[in-house]
Amino acid sequence: MKNSLLIYLVSILILFSCQLNQESETTKWGSGTYRLSLSHDGLDREYILYIPQNFDEEKNYSLLTIFHGGGGQAEEVVESNNWLLFADEKNFIAVFPDGSRADMESPASFANNPQTWNDGSERSNIGAVERNVDDVGFINKMIAKLEDTIPNLSEDIFAIGFSNGASMTFRMARENPELFEAVAPVAGTDWMPDFVPVSTPPRLLYITGTEDPLNPFEGGDIFLGNSYAGTKPDVEEMMLNWTDLFNCEDQFTTETEDDIRTYQFDCFTNNQLRMLALIEHGHHWPGAGSTLPAFLVGENTTSLNANEVIWEFFDIR
Repeated sequence: MKNSLLIYLVSILILFSCQLNQESETTKWGSGTYRLSLSHDGLDREYILYIPQNFDEEKNYSLLTIFHGGGGQAEEVVESNNWLLFADEKNFIAVFPDGSRADMESPASFANNPQTWNDGSERSNIGAVERNVDDVGFINKMIAKLEDTIPNLSEDIFAIGFSNGASMTFRMARENPELFEAVAPVAGTDWMPDFVPVSTPPRLLYITGTEDPLNPFEGGDIFLGNSYAGTKPDVEEMMLNWTDLFNCEDQFTTETEDDIRTYQFDCFTNNQLRMLALIEHGHHWPGAGSTLPAFLVGENTTSLNANEVIWEFFDIR
């Protein structure tokens, strides 16, 4: 009986602690992980915010927005790739938004209730696209809310994403070119049409594997198992389109070292537009473990640590 009472009291304390974190956006911010929400376009949307250890109210902090892949969840991204330790090491604030799912009242499930992003692809097999969810508006509103409530945020706002989350990163960069200082999509496609030059495009680092069956390097039809998942453009052609966004000549050279082919685009510095092709690598976050079998997503072969390489790119002006 005493053990049962103790377990009950501990459970209440944990629940109370979580509730404090959920509501603390109206109070003084401190180091820690917060589950937050906002209402947008008729949906209650959620996101996880992480404020690093040794948070100092007298300093300014960059904000990194991290988009999960199709079928993923914010919690999974938080728990993988050592993002919280990395945020502590590099001293930035991280936000992990959740995509939408068909049944917002039920928990997310990769197989039965997957969360996805409306990445602008018009692919009917992507739930958020089919439902025409206003993910761009949600992300804009989320970032604006963070800017309003966390006075320590600097103007350096970055975005990264994987797979469907990478495509969402591309879309955010194209539709909100002045919002982000730099972006880094990994293993996804820019589905947006009409590359119109803008005055301040964000710097772009793109990373993908040359043997990624879900993001074929030469373009073509893609399948997840037996399910058709769209037809993607050639990766080099897609990146040459980005030179139009910078109003730049569409030329590049390559340099290969070990298992990484670096693309140098001719008319500006490598800190504005860069692509890394990971030779023989499949559909995996570089430097992290595999979450799906190789027969579906290819081999996890690269020596690259994407976290480190991306942050170095972000940090160089």
